[in-house]
Amino acid sequence: MSRIYFEENGERLLRDIGISKAEFARRMGIHKQNVKALFKTKNLDTIYRASIILNVPFELLIGYTSEPEIHEQMTYDICHSFKGRPHDAFWYLIDHQKGNLYSVFFRDDIGDIDLPWGDENCGVCHILLKHINEKDFPTVNLMIETVTETIQKGGLVFESGDKAVLKSRGYIAVIRKNYRINGKKPETRNWVLTAYSKEPSDITLAPPDIADGGRAVASDDS
Repeated sequence: MSRIYFEENGERLLRDIGISKAEFARRMGIHKQNVKALFKTKNLDTIYRASIILNVPFELLIGYTSEPEIHEQMTYDICHSFKGRPHDAFWYLIDHQKGNLYSVFFRDDIGDIDLPWGDENCGVCHILLKHINEKDFPTVNLMIETVTETIQKGGLVFESGDKAVLKSRGYIAVIRKNYRINGKKPETRNWVLTAYSKEPSDITLAPPDIADGGRAVASDDS
């Protein structure tokens, strides 16, 4: 499996920034001897906290130093294998950072809804980069739980020919109803555009959950 930037360049990044391992460990709330293990974590909540402490972009730390082990074009079986499995679908896209998974969600009033990795402007990538914060989703696990609930159980508060807006417990999920390429609509499919909190939150960032090389453990546009 390919190593992410944080694992490959963590120690050099500390030197370049001018922060000692001891100081970094203190700010992360861990022992100095655990810093090397922390660089290997795939826990996105922990990496996000490190990006704040180091004052570097989150997307830099999760960027792969080499291409993840996945074919450029996902197979038909993979694209269609996550129907009704939103949690697995989110983690698949987070692990591989590319692709579009069909019919992950279904609603009687909208129909099948795809979950794309997307980019900085849409999809799971956009939500990770722009909405993992104190106001919207303090942790990745909370984001997955909340977005899933909003899409599955939220009320339909707005609908047009281009999008549908769902709301549940102060959270919004926006569903696009077509794909556009160069301004044209080659295909009509529902897909997750973005999700975020519409109301103030007093939730604060959770303490880091130091993983030993595995992904985060489940707890529990904008």
